[in-house]
Amino acid sequence: MGKERKQSFLQGALILMMGTMVVKVVSLLFKIPITNMLSEVAMSYFENAYNFFTLFSTLATAGFPVAISKIVAENTVQKRYKDTKKVLSLSRRLFLITGIVFTLMMFLGAGVFARFIRNPGAKISIMCLSPAVFFLCMMSAYRGYYQGLRDMYPTAVSQIMEAVVKLLCGVGFTAAALKITQTEYAQSGTVLGRAYDPAAAELAIQQIGAGAALLGVMMSTAAGFLYLALRHRFVGDGINRHHLAASVPPRESRDILHYLIRLAVPICLGSLALNMTSIIDMMTVMGQLTRVVDSAPDTVRALYGTAIPKDMADSLIPAHLYGAYTSIAVTISNIIPAVSTGFGVSALPLVSNAWAKRSYREVSHSVNMVLRITTLFCVPAGIGIMVLARPISELFFHNKPMGIAIAAPILSVLGLASIFTSLTLTLNSLLQAVGRVSVPVRLVVVGGIVKLILNFVLVGIPSVNLHAVPYSTLISYLVICVLSMYAIRQTTHVPVRLFAILWKPAIGGTVCAMTAVFAYDLLSMRWDTPLMVLPAICIGGAAYAISVILLGAVKKEDILMLPKGEKVVKILEKCSLMG
Repeated sequence: MGKERKQSFLQGALILMMGTMVVKVVSLLFKIPITNMLSEVAMSYFENAYNFFTLFSTLATAGFPVAISKIVAENTVQKRYKDTKKVLSLSRRLFLITGIVFTLMMFLGAGVFARFIRNPGAKISIMCLSPAVFFLCMMSAYRGYYQGLRDMYPTAVSQIMEAVVKLLCGVGFTAAALKITQTEYAQSGTVLGRAYDPAAAELAIQQIGAGAALLGVMMSTAAGFLYLALRHRFVGDGINRHHLAASVPPRESRDILHYLIRLAVPICLGSLALNMTSIIDMMTVMGQLTRVVDSAPDTVRALYGTAIPKDMADSLIPAHLYGAYTSIAVTISNIIPAVSTGFGVSALPLVSNAWAKRSYREVSHSVNMVLRITTLFCVPAGIGIMVLARPISELFFHNKPMGIAIAAPILSVLGLASIFTSLTLTLNSLLQAVGRVSVPVRLVVVGGIVKLILNFVLVGIPSVNLHAVPYSTLISYLVICVLSMYAIRQTTHVPVRLFAILWKPAIGGTVCAMTAVFAYDLLSMRWDTPLMVLPAICIGGAAYAISVILLGAVKKEDILMLPKGEKVVKILEKCSLMG
């Protein structure tokens, strides 16, 4: 491979992080108007459909992107470039089949799935999103391939393209669908030619609006796949005819495919760690909330007060609460693990290469560096969300006061939980990189059982209900993190301790949070607007940067890997902030 194609761990992670940050900003620009246009009940349809899509796409891709990345990285180290090319060819054919099968399953089973989770109104949304499974499958083959080559640009650009198309099509389709159906009902008393009373008409219109938003999401996955396919065809991958001529003959296709499947299946189950929360919540929370509302509706209404409309039917309260939780609290808290995913993705080929060479010193250095940098990012972000949950929610969803009243207390706990979610993702990648691909499977099962039990027991208590969900998430991911660190230590003999990793970022994060809250209170006294949380966060971030440098949490080698890192180090050394 040409040297210009390879990127260091931190360069690759930064490329993916910057791409993901752009994606998250654009996705928020999509989610904010969608959430403001649709009711909390309609957002429960949207989120349920998206959760099914996540589940089906995870099963359909079966962990192949990570497996492809690992095998491509191993072949590149061994200069088996013909095998590298063959991996992409085989994976595309395999994904073509799985994509079609799982798309049909999701589309044809939409009604059954919606009834199973006690939210039948989600059927249209599930059907509208189902083709996205196919496009995501095809896209995953290319993303895993380029990541294995340590070229993160194609993944980052395709993610940005997805987000932009989702914003334009999703918001546009939703606005058009709502306007057309509302105009039709005002003129003729029908929605798509069918007569409804006013309450039922509004519900039908909201179902159509949620489905239209998800059609935009489906279009975005098609755009991402098209970009990667065209890029590979016209730009290539950096493997030229000289590399191929010098390469040894490729292995048999069945041998490569067998190795792919052997790696991919356990990785598939391990990758459910990121989606474990939403899947278990989808399967349990709506059902438990329905039982609670059926048995003690007055207790639930009293707990949330004006956050539940007085004229809302009891049967819609579970969807109303679930919609606020998923569309506001989960949307904001997921930003941190989504952005920090870049660390794990970029670390996998780095640690895989070191492990393939059996360089234990390099493995130890890489593991500790990856975990240190992950915590330096996710700890202050999680603590910041914890203490600024309400103003952050108001910044994005100020037109949803009922939703914010429900979601803000939950978001405070999810901010803390997001730290351990982020660590879990990185730890999963490290375990996969050193060949322990089945370990994350077992740990996800353990964490899932913990969350499942807590959800069933605590959400079923009328005076607790939805407020128990973030605590079950926090506890389950904490358990997974501790067990993952033990597994890495047993495999690599690298000393990995949770307290040692967290204490310096935690001190810096506390300073960051206290500074941000103090700044927000001062700024809000002068300017009463949700926008004041932005400068407060910036001030807190500056305080955090100074804190971690003074604590010695940031190493000189970390900064040197950054763009213009040498200049930054020189400035810090002149200020006596780095020895």
